[in-house]
Amino acid sequence: MQIIQLKKFGNILVSRPAGQEAFNAIRPQLDPNTPVQISFDDVLTVTPSWLDEFLTRLTDFNQGKVELLPTDNASVIITLPILAKARQDLVAEVVNRYLDKMGLNN
Repeated sequence: MQIIQLKKFGNILVSRPAGQEAFNAIRPQLDPNTPVQISFDDVLTVTPSWLDEFLTRLTDFNQGKVELLPTDNASVIITLPILAKARQDLVAEVVNRYLDKMGLNN
């Protein structure tokens, strides 16, 4: 299991291009067969576009073996249901697993 600390990309994560750039930066360190966990520690805010771009590329890369670690970050908690409703793919599965685990899914 590998942990991706999103804070290494900054504490304010906005825009699709920045999400793509973050994934491209971390990709050489990833093994597509190794599950990853994503930590939101020390991230102040993340937008739906940044997280969508980053998660889409990551879940495509490792076939959905992604776990979102618990967080009390309000921007993450607000963003995740938006992604789950907007998508019908591996990203939605990853997000819904998290929402179910945290008791946030309706």
